[in-house]
Amino acid sequence: MSAVDGTLLLRRVTSVRRTRAGAAIGVDALPGVQLGVMPGWLTGESPEDQGIETQMPNLPELDLPPVDPTAYELRVSLPSDSTVRITLAPAGAAVLDDDGTWLGIVTDPGRGEAPFELTEADAEIVIASSQVRVRIGRAPFTLAVEDLATGERLLRTAHRLRQVAGLPMAPAVVADGNGMTLNLELGTDEDVLGFGEQFGRLVKNGQQLVLRSEDACGTGTGMAYKPVPVWHSSAGYLGFVNTGAVVTADVGHTRPSVLGLTVADEAIDLYVVAARSPKHRLTAYTALTGRADVPPLWAFGYWMGRCRYHSRDEMLDVVRTMREHGVPLDVMHCDPDWLVVDRLNCDFIWNETRFGDRKSFVDALAESGVRLSVWELPYLDPASPRFEEARDKGYLVRTSTGELAAIQKTPTSDGRMRALIDFTNPDALAWWQGMHEEFLADGVAVFKTDFGEALPDDVELFDGTPPAHAHNLYPLRYNAAVSDAIRRYAGRSPLVWGRSGWAGSQRYPGQWGGDAESTVAGMQATVRGGLSYAMSAPGFWSHDIGGFFGPELTPGLYVRWTQLGALSPLMRAHGLRPREPWQFGADALEISRRWVRLRYQLLPYLWQVAQESARNGWPVMRPLGLEFPDDVVARSVDDSFMVGGDLLVVPVFDDGTKPVTRRFYLPEGRWVDLLEGTVFTGPGFHQVEVPLDRFPVLVRSGAVIPQVPVDPAVTGTTDLEDRPWVLHAYGETPRELTLSGFDGTPTSVVLESGRTIAIGTQAVAGEVVAHDG
Repeated sequence: MSAVDGTLLLRRVTSVRRTRAGAAIGVDALPGVQLGVMPGWLTGESPEDQGIETQMPNLPELDLPPVDPTAYELRVSLPSDSTVRITLAPAGAAVLDDDGTWLGIVTDPGRGEAPFELTEADAEIVIASSQVRVRIGRAPFTLAVEDLATGERLLRTAHRLRQVAGLPMAPAVVADGNGMTLNLELGTDEDVLGFGEQFGRLVKNGQQLVLRSEDACGTGTGMAYKPVPVWHSSAGYLGFVNTGAVVTADVGHTRPSVLGLTVADEAIDLYVVAARSPKHRLTAYTALTGRADVPPLWAFGYWMGRCRYHSRDEMLDVVRTMREHGVPLDVMHCDPDWLVVDRLNCDFIWNETRFGDRKSFVDALAESGVRLSVWELPYLDPASPRFEEARDKGYLVRTSTGELAAIQKTPTSDGRMRALIDFTNPDALAWWQGMHEEFLADGVAVFKTDFGEALPDDVELFDGTPPAHAHNLYPLRYNAAVSDAIRRYAGRSPLVWGRSGWAGSQRYPGQWGGDAESTVAGMQATVRGGLSYAMSAPGFWSHDIGGFFGPELTPGLYVRWTQLGALSPLMRAHGLRPREPWQFGADALEISRRWVRLRYQLLPYLWQVAQESARNGWPVMRPLGLEFPDDVVARSVDDSFMVGGDLLVVPVFDDGTKPVTRRFYLPEGRWVDLLEGTVFTGPGFHQVEVPLDRFPVLVRSGAVIPQVPVDPAVTGTTDLEDRPWVLHAYGETPRELTLSGFDGTPTSVVLESGRTIAIGTQAVAGEVVAHDG
């Protein structure tokens, strides 16, 4: 017999009390042990009560532990008719009486008073709203959630799963030195997706994921910049663990039929959203945790960056060259060279030696119709002139022993520590936000909120956030600080370009996929990361065209990645080395220019998707399974994606310049190639030969795709604001639809040839272009 010190198994209900929002249920936890080398758990209860096969010929003698109960409590509440909150913690824990908002992840806890029925029987307690039912087994303690609309069981604890001697392998809830573990039984055909920006396969079955925001040093290291404790089950639910603590999600990795969720904290605060449609689940989830505003129109144009542009003249020369080559451009990004002290430091001291007067530089870019994006991170170098002020005024994070906290797991080039801003200190927050004000007053448009993953574990934040939650909440608070500063000082929808994230990060657009390697594998991982993130933090996610680092980028891969970027939510080229299209030869320049122009041509459609996404809490870039949830094949596809509900994008993962064969899956329906007019039919797989200048972009039959003509005179989004749109109709389409103009005004439109209709300030050509399909 081997005891596991401090291990407790939640085993039996001791009390039930009705509350205004649901029920408070007392649960006894008993000491648990494992039986030698055999898998499985024992408590001090009788072998018969535990279901042990006492007739097993090789069963060792059972030395049962004492039955010394520890009091836990389960709270069940109903934030809405389709959402149930299940909170488990030691009796008396503060989280049991919190409305869910204490960590700042949940921003709207819901009315918390959905009508419900509480029923007690000998074997179980049942709590039910009009849409969802929770069953709590009394002895042994178990949990199950059912969807009343479909009659299906959504989840249940894995207490039934045993090894040959009858010992449970995955008790319902285990509390030990690692935190609390909830074990859920996976159905035989159940797929699990989500858990944030993960760069492996979209379906997570068989994987074990440690949800801790890390400086991942790439997209192939097994770590994640933006993990999110939110997942979808094909059984028909979304799960969300409301925590800042590290969560380990074992999705059938250790035990094939068990989803094990270990939260490195004393409590599990789980929300379950019941809905067959994953889009409906995301709408309910983002009602709790917030949605993004639509970024300004210029944000959907082409961005160009490099690590690093070293001077004002160098950046203005790139703009001039873009104009000479007829490549539209809306944003230029400047990495850390704008700072005087710039190695993992940001103190907002502008480097006039390299870039001159900031406002005159911004104005010079604006004369060409280009906006400025600048880099930042939330760390301070002791070499900064502002370090002492921040230290002496208490603006920097300290450890539990009172020492200044230093970033962890991100190396510094000089070996010095780097301190971190404490965003929970209102004075520190105001100081940090205030340093953005003069930048915004000078016309700086975007801040790239880089890093944020290096908060150490042993910290004492100003507001008393428990250390177990501080690390993963730090990226959320950092991006919130900058986003809120932009909203306040610029008076518009804010936009950051964030690398780190956690649950709730979708409300601070946008994010990008971190430092991908400039390889086909890096491009593939990037797409997978974006699709996985879309299921957990839906909004405006994108990536660095060309990847950030690695082998010399080939012209072929540059073109293929540019094509991917042209159909992504936001479009930015960036890397350690040059990413301007003329750097890769005349052919790459010509093809890339056509795809950048195609992006601008499709901006009316992308604008509609952006409005829809912000309104409903859906991602712009969507896994096929989000639009086709009943298609078993579609939900596992992670090499193509939807942009909104009507465009299916099939990137080509290749780094050569010769035509390649691309095999792809199409869901049910008729699909028309946007560029070639070829008609495909799904469901099923198709195979086409794709030259370097093309890849499949397919329109779903029944769609209307608003577009705007783009010619060489178009230099950026400003040139499109007064241009008429043309409505491209594919197959049998609705006669009436609602479109939002570039000013955000929605207008009902009748598809009738020969009429000109105003959509906000936008004139739409009465001509409707019909396409087969």
